Amino acid sequence: MVEQDCLASMDGLIWLRTGHQVATKFNQHQTTVSRNSRKCAKAFKVFLERVNSEWQVVGDLKLLNLERRVHQYVRFHNGDSLRLDAQHWSGSLLGTPPPSGWILGNLNFLEYQRPLQLIQERIIDAWITSYPDTPSNDPDLATIHLSKMPMLLVVNAGHPLVELGDAVTFQDVSRYPLLPLPDHAFPKFEQTLRACGLSLDPSQSDRQSHGTGAGPGPIEDLMVGFATPLTLPLYGESCQVLPLRLPIEVGDALVVRREWTHYPQIQRLTDYLLNRLTELALTTPDLTVLTGHGTETAVNNVSTLGPLAQSSTKAI
Repeated sequence: MVEQDCLASMDGLIWLRTGHQVATKFNQHQTTVSRNSRKCAKAFKVFLERVNSEWQVVGDLKLLNLERRVHQYVRFHNGDSLRLDAQHWSGSLLGTPPPSGWILGNLNFLEYQRPLQLIQERIIDAWITSYPDTPSNDPDLATIHLSKMPMLLVVNAGHPLVELGDAVTFQDVSRYPLLPLPDHAFPKFEQTLRACGLSLDPSQSDRQSHGTGAGPGPIEDLMVGFATPLTLPLYGESCQVLPLRLPIEVGDALVVRREWTHYPQIQRLTDYLLNRLTELALTTPDLTVLTGHGTETAVNNVSTLGPLAQSSTKAI
């Protein structure tokens, strides 16, 4: 019903949030992006509405989603550029430099629901997310597991919890504010926090340094953050890891629509990400690289990853 560039402009705006970003990444003028978006919305009798800083399509999406399915098919079969996005901590580590044949998104998602919606609606073609918060209940999506690692609790070097040393407990941690995340951003991770007596709600922590002799300080200095062995260097030298590990194993995973898992573009992307993780694992303790279907692989044999990745996508 509409040309590829026309739908790409509207879906690009929904995905990338601004006309400037769409113009840059899709090689269009901003006026073209605006004109095509209006034209596309009119063709499908829908309109765009801004909700919590995100563009949403309002109206009957039946015909629009059928058109998106056709256009995604064309992208895969014609060898056109595909669309990749990631959680903010994965994007800079795994998606940079951009893999060949892929347009990168903003790589700044801090939650789970929005990128899930984008891949379900075929606006993006692949999504690097964080295990265990992967879409396990959607039969149309496949998850290719790439890595596993522990989740660490981190604080500033001068934080009162550091003074407790190895005696620190989750009860001690609960007295301080945790790094805020959007509500229900990562449901399984939040469930683990609750099981440890921790809450992302700032009102549940009193910001007092009980038992350390220190009084309350600026919330930024007292905050407890989360890190993995991969993201720990991003915090800088002032960051210190608490001798506590959350009882959860996390990792990177690639989510794609199941119908595309055997296509060469997805196989090459999986190889690219596994190779990148393998390079990082050589200097990152406690990072385990997987083959794509949950099996560990040696990090000193990069050349074996291509066939392993290909077999993993076919096995999903």
